[in-house]
Amino acid sequence: MPKSLSLLPHWMQHYRRDWLAGDLSASIIVALLLIPQGLAYAQLAGLPPMAGLYASIGPLLVYGFFGSSMTQSVGPMAITSAMTAAALAPLAAPGSTQYLLLAATLTLLSGLMLTLFGLFKLGGITRILSLPVIQGFSAGTALLIALGQTGALLGTVWRGDTLPALVTNLPAALQALALPQVLFGLIGLALMWLAANPTSQLLGKLGVADKAAQMAGKILPLLVMLALAALLATLDSTHQIKTLGQLPAAHLSSPAITGLHRLDLASVQSLLLPALLIGLAGFLQSITVAQSMAAERQQTSPAARHPGISANRELLALGNCNLASALVGGMPVSGGFSRTVVNTNAGAQTPLAGMLSAVWIILALWALLPLLAFLPQALLAATIILATARMISLSQLRQAWHFDYRDGVAWLMTFVGVLLTGPMIGIALGVGIAIALYLWRSQQPHIAIVGRVAQSEHYRNVLRHQVETTPEVLAVRIDENLYFANIANVIAQINTQLSQHPASRQLLLILSAVNSIDYSAVNALKDWQRGLADQGTTLHLAEVKGPVLDTLRHGDFLDQLIHPPFISTHAAMQTLSPQELDYSI
Repeated sequence: MPKSLSLLPHWMQHYRRDWLAGDLSASIIVALLLIPQGLAYAQLAGLPPMAGLYASIGPLLVYGFFGSSMTQSVGPMAITSAMTAAALAPLAAPGSTQYLLLAATLTLLSGLMLTLFGLFKLGGITRILSLPVIQGFSAGTALLIALGQTGALLGTVWRGDTLPALVTNLPAALQALALPQVLFGLIGLALMWLAANPTSQLLGKLGVADKAAQMAGKILPLLVMLALAALLATLDSTHQIKTLGQLPAAHLSSPAITGLHRLDLASVQSLLLPALLIGLAGFLQSITVAQSMAAERQQTSPAARHPGISANRELLALGNCNLASALVGGMPVSGGFSRTVVNTNAGAQTPLAGMLSAVWIILALWALLPLLAFLPQALLAATIILATARMISLSQLRQAWHFDYRDGVAWLMTFVGVLLTGPMIGIALGVGIAIALYLWRSQQPHIAIVGRVAQSEHYRNVLRHQVETTPEVLAVRIDENLYFANIANVIAQINTQLSQHPASRQLLLILSAVNSIDYSAVNALKDWQRGLADQGTTLHLAEVKGPVLDTLRHGDFLDQLIHPPFISTHAAMQTLSPQELDYSI
């Protein structure tokens, strides 16, 4: 293969002509969705509508060169848009020149951070968030977004980054309601909803193929929006329905670059944490979407020997996409689930579909820009409300609670935290809850008293299996890593078991499930071992893993043991049990 071609993405090197039809059809459909969504999400972020369209062009072109998913659709999303508004609202007035500069800088910083994470191969960074925390954050943010867009839907001003702020501003919003605008918003919302899920279900019952029915459910709401916009265009200006109005001519520019010299250091520093959180939230959404679609398609390709989804490559790709968005005056972007599903179902085979979508959007900016002025703001708000409503699922809470009440608590606390503090503090709270949940669980580790399964070398929990035990030897399996936060609890539990087995003079700790041990835990074990010896009980270890054994060798704890760690529980029992007991097979 020529060297010039080897520099191209893998899918470009192996592109097949028969993929073009699918990529072309998917690109047109996704472009039709991206235009109203880009306009809506820009308004949600407090930015001019055009910013959402700019953010839908550069990132799609860039992702094709750096991304690892074949059907990922990158662009503005509801959660990152809401987080952008929450981050910038305290710093500048929405729509002001300073606000635009801060938004582009925020996008630039987020892109730089994600790119650096990718270069340092930190793709596992999202593991700091558990699934219940992610779900609670998404549901809480989605509810805030939907409530915040209700004002625009009904033609009034109802704003607030948190639920208390929304409640406080509700009386003034109610007083400003006008019946024509309320009716238009509610009727538009109902029609767009009916054109989506109910229509898809009806078409499915009529025998239409599932993919075609789902595609119709995505396209028909857009047609409803266009039909209502066309209706408004034929009426005189007395209808009082707010529309986008005249949009400026397309002009790709970068406030982050041209105006960077106007930013003071304090403003940049204030954007660092929001940029990190928005980047992580966007990456988490993107990698989840990419992995879901790849699993559904059983993607080892479509290009032969495609390397599959790489978290580190996705970090690099999303970082570069945000850099591209910042350079053209856009906003933070990420992969979107609904758009990616549409892209996949419409026949997309490679990232060429996304790149072609960017081309169609550019052509739309050139040819259709005057017509976009008639799009009603209420229907853009309806687009956001319908998109975010799907993210609010109480069934997730029920499932988490049923599986483990602690997971349910994490879901609920994150959800309530987002509602009370907003998405920016909410996601930070989610990280804290995930860490606290880990500490909570690991502080109460499971330990098991084990005995031998008859005529074997296998040892199992005495509470779950019929096993043989030796009164003189208490064999305890520890099912958790040992560190400063749980060692006292572990020792307390084992001391309780020793008190219930007074005949035991040999204590065997089975560390087969222990992958790490810290300095605090080792010192606690040393002190405990001396106390046990004073009471006439000898401490032994078995099945110590290599990394744990290496750690123990750094100190003198092993030197204080009468016997080196046993290679297996059975070997230990053969040595420690009274001679009259037969532990042979």
